[in-house]
Amino acid sequence: MRRVLSLLVLVVACQRNEIHRVIPPDQRIDVFPQVGRAQLDALFVIDDSRYMAGVQKRVADSFHRFVEYLALNQIDWHAGLLTSDVSAQPGQYQGGGKLYFTSSDNVAQAVLALGTGGSAASAVLQQADLGLRGPPQGFLRDGAALFIVLVTDNDDSWSPGEDLYYYRAFKQSKGPGNDGLVRMSVLAGPSPKGCTIVDPTNPSNTFFVVPSVRLAGLAEQMGGDVHDLCDPDFDAVFDQLGATAAGLKHNFRLTAAPDPATLLVTVHAPCDAQRAALAACAQLSDECGESQPALVCTPKQAAQDGYLYDPSTLSLVFSGAAVPPRGSVVEAQYKGLVQ
Repeated sequence: MRRVLSLLVLVVACQRNEIHRVIPPDQRIDVFPQVGRAQLDALFVIDDSRYMAGVQKRVADSFHRFVEYLALNQIDWHAGLLTSDVSAQPGQYQGGGKLYFTSSDNVAQAVLALGTGGSAASAVLQQADLGLRGPPQGFLRDGAALFIVLVTDNDDSWSPGEDLYYYRAFKQSKGPGNDGLVRMSVLAGPSPKGCTIVDPTNPSNTFFVVPSVRLAGLAEQMGGDVHDLCDPDFDAVFDQLGATAAGLKHNFRLTAAPDPATLLVTVHAPCDAQRAALAACAQLSDECGESQPALVCTPKQAAQDGYLYDPSTLSLVFSGAAVPPRGSVVEAQYKGLVQ
C-alpha cells in the first residue's frame, strides 16, 4: 500500500512540474503554416543567340546559389534545360547524355555548353510550351511544384499566340486543379529603358537589351519575379530564384491590427531542419524533447534577414535568410490595437 501511495505522489508531482503556456486574456495568437512541399521540377529556357555568352557564364557561375537554397530547405529537385532556338531544337532538352538534371549533376557545365549559335528569333515562350508538352519521362512528377525560368535578351516577339494562351498552358501543365503549383520568373531587360551588355566577341562594343514588357507581365501574373539581365553578378538573382522556386511564403497577414509594442513573433521549425536555415535567428531554442517538438526561432526585427510589421497590410514581412524554412509554423502573439 505504501508503494502504491508513493507512486501516486510521484505522478502528482510530475503533473505539477509540467509547464503549460498561459495566454493573457487580452492577448491573441495567430498561427501560420509555412509550405511543406518537398519536390520541385524547374525548367530553364536560356537564350543561345549571338550575344549571350557573357550572360550564360554569369548563369553558370551563380547556379550553385539556386541549388544551395533548395538544399538548405531540403527540397528534392529536377532541372530541365532548353535553348531559345525553336527553329533548330523545338522543345529539345539539353545536357548531352542527360535528359534532365538532379542534385548530383553539374548544371553549370551544361549551361556553358549551350553556345551562341542559335537563331536571333529567341522564342522562349514557345520553347517552354513545347518542352512542357513533351518532357522526358520522369521529369514532371505528380505533386511537385513547377518553376519556369526564362533567360533572354529580347521580349519574345517571336512566339506565336496570345499571352493568355501561354499563361493557361503553363498553369495547366501540372494537371487540372494544380495551377497553384506553377510559377514563372524572367531574367531579361529591365523596364522601362532596357540596358546594355558588352559584346563578348568585341569588348569595345555594346548591344541593347530591350525592356521586357510581355515577359514581365506574364511573370507577374504567374507569381514570379523579373530580374535584370544586365546585372554584373547573378548571385543575388539566383538566391531569389531559389526562394521563389521553393515557394516559401514571405508575408503572413494577421487577423487584427496589433499593438506593435506587444507583438511577439516566433518560428517553430521541424527538428530535422538544417540549422543553417535558422542562422538569422536572434535566438534559437532546441525544444525537440518537448511535447510539441520544434526548433524555436525568435527572428530579428530588421529589414534584411529579419521581419517587419507592415501596418498597411496587417502583415509580417520576412526577408532574406529569415524567411521561415519549409514545414515550419509562424506564431504571432499580440494585444489588439485599441481604436
